[in-house]
Amino acid sequence: MIDLALHHTRAGYRVFPLLPDRKVPAIAKRDGGNGCLDATTNIETIERWWRAYPNANVGIATGRGLLVIDVDPRKTEKWLQSLHELALPQTFTVRTWSGGWHLYLAMPPTCKITIGTDLLPGIDWRGAHGYVVAAGSVVSGALYTVAKNLPIAAAPRSLLERIEATRKTRKIERDQDGHMVIPDSRRNDTLMRVGSALRRWGVDYNAILESLRAVNIDHCDPPLEDAELRHIAGSVSRYKPNEPKGAA
Repeated sequence: MIDLALHHTRAGYRVFPLLPDRKVPAIAKRDGGNGCLDATTNIETIERWWRAYPNANVGIATGRGLLVIDVDPRKTEKWLQSLHELALPQTFTVRTWSGGWHLYLAMPPTCKITIGTDLLPGIDWRGAHGYVVAAGSVVSGALYTVAKNLPIAAAPRSLLERIEATRKTRKIERDQDGHMVIPDSRRNDTLMRVGSALRRWGVDYNAILESLRAVNIDHCDPPLEDAELRHIAGSVSRYKPNEPKGAA
């Protein structure tokens, strides 16, 4: 798999190792891993990682100019209608393990779009602090393959504006008893926001992780795996907390 990692690096992507046959970062937080925040194009680092994890899948970090639109037909029969509505340009596309697609698009490097879900039915997105599984990797025995080997097209301005508008209008969902429910499609996005809010107050990794675990068990339907919670906590812990009022 090291050849695959180096191939994607030479194509300009920042990569990092994922567990074999899975989408979870290979290097645990306790071992110094920070998930996609560790992604790099440094050849020596990549060779060292894959010597330690020779069968690791390849993760590609998004953001820094790379936006990936995630199309998942399993979520809704309206996915094709959603894709037509977005009117995206022809671009480099990867067929995922589950039968969906990752559409790679270029966005301005200064763009602050992060990750989110439900842009339209069946459509999620990955920007800063996110990642996708690279073509050539295998998850649950199924291969990620290149569906369209085209140059990466520029993300339309209308798409970027739609993502920003969606991000600002998120609504809290509740059950009939008034209990907050975080559905499958919004778990990562919501817990990332919860962790980021805690970090802005200066909360450290361990406390963020325990808070995410509590929210995950009480509100996520179904709950995320603990490895994913550790990844989120590690990601937000890299942020600098807000300066206290009156600080120079």
